[in-house]
Amino acid sequence: MNHSIDEKQEDKTDLLTKTKLLRDTLELLLENSEEQKKVCEQLAHENRYLQDYVENLMSSSNVLDK
Repeated sequence: MNHSIDEKQEDKTDLLTKTKLLRDTLELLLENSEEQKKVCEQLAHENRYLQDYVENLMSSSNVLDK
């Protein structure tokens, strides 16, 4: 009888450990995802800025007319 109780307790402990590991992994993935989203948004903003800059340069210097 004691053996069965010990096994159940051990199974419960293992399950809790695995659950905590999965939760921690999920939290890390979420943090990484949020960080990558910020980087992506920053790069998109820089891209728009560069596109506007190039368009202004081309229109002011009439590069295509030469």
